Amino acid sequence: MKDYINKIALSIDVEDWYHTPLVTGASFSRYKTLEEFFSEWKGKYDTITEPTLKILALLEKYDIKATFFVVANIVQNYPEIVAALRKSHHEIGCHSLNHYSAIDSRTKKPLQTIAEWKEELLEAKRILENTFEREVIGYRAPGAYFGKWMIPILVEAGFKYDSSIAYNSLYNKTDVELINIPKLPYKMNSNTLGADNPDTNLVELPWANFGFLGKNLPAGGAYFFRLMGYNFYKFVLKRNLEIGDTMFYFHPIDCTDSEIPLSNFKSRPFYWINKGTKTLIKIEKLFNYFDGRFCSCSEIYEKHIFQLNAQIG
Repeated sequence: MKDYINKIALSIDVEDWYHTPLVTGASFSRYKTLEEFFSEWKGKYDTITEPTLKILALLEKYDIKATFFVVANIVQNYPEIVAALRKSHHEIGCHSLNHYSAIDSRTKKPLQTIAEWKEELLEAKRILENTFEREVIGYRAPGAYFGKWMIPILVEAGFKYDSSIAYNSLYNKTDVELINIPKLPYKMNSNTLGADNPDTNLVELPWANFGFLGKNLPAGGAYFFRLMGYNFYKFVLKRNLEIGDTMFYFHPIDCTDSEIPLSNFKSRPFYWINKGTKTLIKIEKLFNYFDGRFCSCSEIYEKHIFQLNAQIG
């Protein structure tokens, strides 16, 4: 294998505004299910087709292969997105069937039975592989809510890597106490979700974080990118690349100029700050500055496996 420069795993989570926990998919959501939402909601719901097509054009301009973590129910409601992704060379990852959180945000207990969660995972993987006609080996948990009980199910289902662990000092969305999670890809321990004494072949591509005054601040992208801006993320990505491979992610909804209908709900103040074309422009600045450094999650996974096998050999 040729010399490999450190790269940025680029991923785009394809979900719409009604997939947010305020609306569906969480213990505190207004609607219990997507079916209930669509039966009652009479207004416009699609705010992501236009920005997704713009993102795809931008990726083509910079010759970047990215990973699109797709919520499987997008398939039935967004034909233009499906057609565009089918024509593309991008990796497809699984972002669940309906974007329902796997665990309660407060108690960290499962929100459905393990059997139900497994059934929905397998259905999502089947839909995505049949629709896009490519293997799906990567998983990202909705809202980054991840339970350790999910690991053997993901492995059995044929997933090779996960990218859900957002290790930082502000919040923990897992059902274990996260301690010393590496910044670099690692094989997971199914009890700690960390890298010590791995007992599974599932590789974790952890979200980026930024050390400051003894704390780890979340720096994966999306909302925090809209909040902190281009210069901060350029600095963070440069620093992380000095250590090894890192990651950056966002949503098409971060780049939409459409009004988000969450005014009808108890929305978090400032959550949609700086969304729209202004964010897409800043993302393009990152693409330009880090030209040649962005790649898909599967490329980082394959590099990690190659290096691991080389060490063993």
